[in-house]
Amino acid sequence: MNRDFLIHLGYVFYAISKADNNLSFEEYVKLSESLKKRWLHLTELEQDVIKNQFNTLQKDNASAENSFSRFIEFLHRNPKLFTEELQKLILKTGNDIAYAFAKINKSELNFMVKLSLEFKKLQE
Repeated sequence: MNRDFLIHLGYVFYAISKADNNLSFEEYVKLSESLKKRWLHLTELEQDVIKNQFNTLQKDNASAENSFSRFIEFLHRNPKLFTEELQKLILKTGNDIAYAFAKINKSELNFMVKLSLEFKKLQE
């Protein structure tokens, strides 16, 4: 899979994790588990690209909003990459992350709704 695409997946998963300005270890563990369980079409190296981008954003204390915006810009520049199946997979992984620590909160829910709406725009 395209490396730039994988990097941008790291952006969106980080944004969901960081939505409440609190990044928990459980959220990172859930990301890793979800990649192994749901993203079977990716090699371990491709999954590592996503996790490495997530870790880089965490190390840089990047804002959730900026990370989310970067993903949305990429989404709209490359709509053909985002099949309906892939959109569902991204949303499922986002939900896995959001529910990892003390269930989903308002900030995480907000990003999940915005992401879902952006995906719906592609289908119009």
